[in-house]
Amino acid sequence: MENSIITQAEKTKKIRSAFIVKNKQYLTPHLIRVAFEIDENQAKMLANVRSGSNNKIFIPTEEGSAPLIRTYTNRKIDLENRELSIDFVAHGDNGPASAWALQANPGDSLEIGMKESTRPLVPDADFYLLAGDATALPVICAIAEQFPPYISAKILLEVAGKEDELILCSAADTSVEWLHNPHPEEGSRLSEAVKSVQFPPGVLKEYVYIAAEYSTVHELRTYFKTTLQWDPHAIYACSYWRAGQPEGKSSEST
Repeated sequence: MENSIITQAEKTKKIRSAFIVKNKQYLTPHLIRVAFEIDENQAKMLANVRSGSNNKIFIPTEEGSAPLIRTYTNRKIDLENRELSIDFVAHGDNGPASAWALQANPGDSLEIGMKESTRPLVPDADFYLLAGDATALPVICAIAEQFPPYISAKILLEVAGKEDELILCSAADTSVEWLHNPHPEEGSRLSEAVKSVQFPPGVLKEYVYIAAEYSTVHELRTYFKTTLQWDPHAIYACSYWRAGQPEGKSSEST
């Protein structure tokens, strides 16, 4: 199933297509990368879609039932090698996306929807603070890869353990700090670590990007916007999940 729709209001091309699994690999014990083939028609459709942008995945259910829709980051769109990569946090069968990724095999099909956009993942700034848990690894890695060399960034990432750390590639001057939390559903130290960050003096423009569990995001949003009276245009905070709730039921951003 493939179609492209241009809405009258936004003039934004929406893309939805069935992609075939090429291969999958465990990047870490809790992170699975699924690579999908991009055919010639799909390559044209994805020509103006940025790596790291959001997409909808349509997870198949029992025959006759509507697919379950979840929002995921396309980790990389490689038109040269005709490959679309999406990273999934592996947390058993607790969520439909995780369950699908664990069972996926080459040749399987998954419908994916995207919006055509070449807008940068984050606005221009001189210093960035990026913070997130395991669910934010794909987008934060993509942001870091797209940084220009003349900026600097502090990156805080919380994962289950040492074996779940990744190498982040960036042309920018980046400092990466890893927090280990094998039971994120029981609480997180991410907000505490973010609040302890010392912003470098003399920076003209700063930007904060946060993506994590709902309570962490809520606490940090309040901290920056209310306590620090931070410029609301200089922060993006998105909750990817909420402890105690099913996957995909707590997405919230500002």
